[in-house]
Amino acid sequence: MAVIGARPATGIGVFGRRSRVRPRPAPRPRSGAGRRRREAASISSVLVAIAAAALLGIFYLTQSGHVLATGYQIDELRTQLAEAQAQQAQLVYRIGEARSPAVIERIARGRLRLVPLPPSSVTFAQAPAAAPSAGPGATTSTSTIDTAR
Repeated sequence: MAVIGARPATGIGVFGRRSRVRPRPAPRPRSGAGRRRREAASISSVLVAIAAAALLGIFYLTQSGHVLATGYQIDELRTQLAEAQAQQAQLVYRIGEARSPAVIERIARGRLRLVPLPPSSVTFAQAPAAAPSAGPGATTSTSTIDTAR
C-alpha cells in the first residue's frame, strides 16, 4: 500500500538525511524603511551588548579593587600582630628576669642600699614543749596557747 506524497527513506539520523530545498521567500519590496529598521535593531543590540560588557568590566574592577584593599589590610594586621607578639615575648622575658633571686638581691643592695642581717640577729620561734603523758587513760591538763599577735 502506498501513501500519496510519501518519499522513500534515504537515511536515518542527522547525517543520512538529504537537505531539503526550501522555497525562497517572496522578495520584499526594496523600501528603505524596512532596511533602516533592521539596521537600527542591529545597532541597538550591539550597543546593549557593549553597555553590558562595560558594566561587567566595571563590576569586575570594583571587586578586584575591594579584594586588593582587603589584602593590604590583612597584611597590615598581620604585621601589627607580629609586632605585638614580639613585644609580649620581650615583656615575658623581662618579668622572668625581674623575678630571679639574683636580680632581686642586686637591686636590693644597689638601689635600695639594703644589707642582709647577720645570722646572730635572726631568731626563730620555738614550738612549745609537749608535756609528758602519764600513760594510757590518764587525764592530762590542757594548756592554752596565746595566739594573739
